[in-house]
Order: sequence, then C-alpha cells, then structure tokens
Amino acid sequence: MKKILIFLSFIAFTTSCVVQGWTNDFDTLSDTQKNKVKAIENFQDLNNQFIYKISGKQLKEELKNHPKSIVYIFFNGCHSDFCKPISVYEDFARRNGYSLFLVMTGYTNLHETLKQPISNVLFVMDNYYYNEKLHHKYTRYFKNDLTNKPLNEKREYYGSLYFFEGDSLVQILRELPKE
Repeated sequence: MKKILIFLSFIAFTTSCVVQGWTNDFDTLSDTQKNKVKAIENFQDLNNQFIYKISGKQLKEELKNHPKSIVYIFFNGCHSDFCKPISVYEDFARRNGYSLFLVMTGYTNLHETLKQPISNVLFVMDNYYYNEKLHHKYTRYFKNDLTNKPLNEKREYYGSLYFFEGDSLVQILRELPKE
C-alpha cells in the first residue's frame, strides 16, 4: 500500500509540472500575447506591435532585398554572456548599415523580450511549417533552411548572429564584432 501511495504521488507530481522549452510553448501564452502572433503574409506590411511566424526559407527570400543583414536568433530571457539587450543589436545594425531580423526560437519567457524597448519587428520560428513540435528539431530545421543545408543535417553551434550580404551567408558569430 505504501508503494502504491508513493507511486501515485510521483505520478501526480510529474504530471503537474510544466516543462518549458521542449516545444514552442505557444499554449503557455496569455490570450493577449497569443493575439500578437500572426502568420507572415508579406514583408511590406509588418507592424512591430505583432510577432510574425516565419520559416527559414521565407526569411532567406526576404534577405535578397537587403544589401547587408543580420539575423539574430535568440531564446527569450537568455541570461548568458552572449545575450545582450535587443537595443544593443538594434544600435549596432543601425550604426553599421545592416537590416536586422530578430528571430525568437519559441515563446518561452516571451514577457522578458516584450518588456524591452524594441523598434524592430519580432519574428518567431514557425514550427508548424516544419511539421515539428520539438524545439531542438524545428530550430535546427530553421537554421539549416537559412544556411542552405539539408533539413536533417546536424549542426554544431557556431553562434546566433548570422551576417548576410543579400541572401549569401558571410559569417556566423557568437558576439557582435568590435567596431
């Protein structure tokens, strides 16, 4: 009887836990936050009051329209030495003549990003485009699309800042270069 109670307690505990980051975590958003998320239709009518779902292919196609671009792929609420406030990336892009594309990997800790002053449009990886629920897989597919690699190719982590000239990848860095 004691073993059954321990087992039932364990089941109750593990089923009541919410593990963030395994999926895109859209279901954890408030209704207000969910209403901010839209499918991208075109890049001409973007409004920075919304978050646009995007695939690597869609972004790669848009990069053709920009001489120099930075794609910053980030996890909301990142607390590593490589993560800076979004304004740092916006200032660098503005000072150096880059178009900046801010791409979130999912919705976990979205509130951390939304409390920052952001002048650029926010994008989020569209896991439905890749028909994939698992965060680590659709993130890899997105990055592989962006860099013209086969979707399933495993990649090492080179950085989260992708520098492009047109749609040609120039380099991937972990930190912004020194000016």
